Amino acid sequence: MGFSSSNLENPRRMLSGFNGASTTSLGDIMLPIQADPVTLNVQFSVIEDLSPFNAILGRVWLHGMKSIPSTYHQMVSYLTEDRQIDLYYSQLATQQCYQVAREAGSSSDNGPPPKSASLADQ
Repeated sequence: MGFSSSNLENPRRMLSGFNGASTTSLGDIMLPIQADPVTLNVQFSVIEDLSPFNAILGRVWLHGMKSIPSTYHQMVSYLTEDRQIDLYYSQLATQQCYQVAREAGSSSDNGPPPKSASLADQ
């Protein structure tokens, strides 16, 4: 993703996944998240695991954007000075990201496939 492991802080924290399984983080990193025209810096925990998600944006980002999430509509809405912005979930994009991560893991020449790096919001 274009950052070095020296940029990570608080390494080796235990995190619980959605399925209840535990994993150890590689560390935390602050990244700018741009949802035009708003950009917010969000702290992420980096984990090494195959995931259909590139990033999980949680309450910190939702509150910072002053957004309104809708699980029913699979979208997030927020207001700017001049309009309402709607961000929609894309199942196709999710499947493509997951497939790329799987293929990257299976193309390794040294032993078992490495797990792709994912980001999980604090």
